[in-house]
Amino acid sequence: MLIPEDKISEILNRADIVDVVSDAVALKKSGHNYFGVCPFHSEKTPSFSVSPQKQIFYCFGCGAGGNAFSFLMKHHGLVFPEAVKMLARKYGIEVETETMDPGVKKKMAFREGLFRLNRRVSEHYFQTLQTSNRARAAREYLAARKISQETIDRFRIGYAPDAWDDMVTFFRKLKLGRRLAEASGLVVPRKRKNGYYDRFRNRVVFPIFDVNMQVAGFGGRVMDDAVPKYLNSPETPVYNKSRILYGLHQSKTACRQEGVVYIVEGYFDFLSLYQHGVKNSVATLGTALTDEHVRVLKGYASKMVLVFDSDTAGVNAARRSVGTFVRQGVELGILVLPKGKDPDSFVCEHGKAAFEEAAAGAMAVIPFLTEVALEKHGLSIEGKIRVLDDIKQSIAGVEDSAARSLYVREISQRLGLDENAVLEKVRTAGVGITTADGESQSRKTGELESDKREKQMLSLMIQDSTVREEIRKKNILDYFFSERLRRIGNRVERCDRQGSLLAADLMSCLENSEDQELIASLAMMEVPGVDNLHEKSVSLMNRIVKIRNKRDNRLADKIKKAEQGGNSELSLELLAKRQMEVRKLHGYEK
Repeated sequence: MLIPEDKISEILNRADIVDVVSDAVALKKSGHNYFGVCPFHSEKTPSFSVSPQKQIFYCFGCGAGGNAFSFLMKHHGLVFPEAVKMLARKYGIEVETETMDPGVKKKMAFREGLFRLNRRVSEHYFQTLQTSNRARAAREYLAARKISQETIDRFRIGYAPDAWDDMVTFFRKLKLGRRLAEASGLVVPRKRKNGYYDRFRNRVVFPIFDVNMQVAGFGGRVMDDAVPKYLNSPETPVYNKSRILYGLHQSKTACRQEGVVYIVEGYFDFLSLYQHGVKNSVATLGTALTDEHVRVLKGYASKMVLVFDSDTAGVNAARRSVGTFVRQGVELGILVLPKGKDPDSFVCEHGKAAFEEAAAGAMAVIPFLTEVALEKHGLSIEGKIRVLDDIKQSIAGVEDSAARSLYVREISQRLGLDENAVLEKVRTAGVGITTADGESQSRKTGELESDKREKQMLSLMIQDSTVREEIRKKNILDYFFSERLRRIGNRVERCDRQGSLLAADLMSCLENSEDQELIASLAMMEVPGVDNLHEKSVSLMNRIVKIRNKRDNRLADKIKKAEQGGNSELSLELLAKRQMEVRKLHGYEK
């Protein structure tokens, strides 16, 4: 074990699953549980459930489930020991590790080494900006951009000197190993392989924090017309640009309070908004918005507003991003600022109230795409056809049928086309759409009756210690057809040492994430007709035993007849065939 079992139990007992999940998902109480929009798949209607009583989460849409550790692992892409340590830090628990797997130990140490290095580099760049004579131009530049000292301090803005070896020298003083230096992305190997040079030179440097307040990477901006204007860290073991958004570590509370997040393109756009009191915003780090970005943001705000420059590049960037939000089922507004303005210049000139007033008039997705297409193609016959071709897929992707119908009507009027003709175009565009829900439904079909009974039995077993004791006495698990459910049931029995096992504790005994998700679903299952738990459990047990004995007797009769007929090959074939059939039906053979 990497971490002692009693320490894992202590952390789980101290942690509150609602508190842990609330850092990433906006939850509302409904009955005994809390519900929110799932961060792991696209949905509009909340199907993500958190049980404070059972200390687990489960999504009824995609099947993701587990305890506090499982959530951190899945949400942040961590291995188990990292999730344990993260949760321990959150609750102020000291963790002493025992002998660990060398591979896991090496990976963890490397990631932690990168985070430590990034923190020191961040402070180096910050101190350089504050005190170095070489940073005078950078200080003047930030002052001209109206960035206050308070903002500089809060976001640890720094400066990379106009030198090829500032960071190389800093690494040398730290006696940093070659592997960690290269993995940081802060230095670049020379073409002749005879050393390194600095990636960031003569740039204002912005540390990029993840939501856990750790420095994951860096961005740098020139102070003149040099290109590239912006330069970001490459992908590293701790920096994933498809998940991280600039400023979210500071703005996440405001996003949750306001219920809306403004998404801008650049560092200065974000900093100016934040400095002027618009604190519910994030920046995209110069990369295209991804599904992961939107899923992360869904945990903090139910509505998102894209705020792009009024130039052609800004409009095109907004247009390219729309599909991502449609796929994620997010309420989206698009704010195109007046000509010649970006979020930075607009809020500096007009202030917070004017920005929020403009944002209140942000266009919905379909009207925005329609106007963009009209501006591009015009209202000639050919133009109308191209406009419809441009937007039909987006309309087909609107899940709400009433909203889709209204959009069809509005566009038919805008283009002067028959509503049925527009509707037909949209229908043909939607033929090939495959949803995550459709996939999950196809996976669920073909479930055996025995699976349902055995899952109900396991659900009662997980949720009630008296049922576990009864199952143990009667050896009910031996009568299960599903090898997987029998294996998990046996694990439940082994883990239940004191008759007070929680589903959250059980998950720590399971290494397989699929088994953990199954346990979560069973723990959340409401078994029909459970007015009397004892009667229901006894009835299920008797039913399981009766059906298994009946099928086994039928098979035994067939084998016996084959043997009496002197056909030993047939008897062996029948036995092997039946065993293979059971395994196939339960997903253990293909």
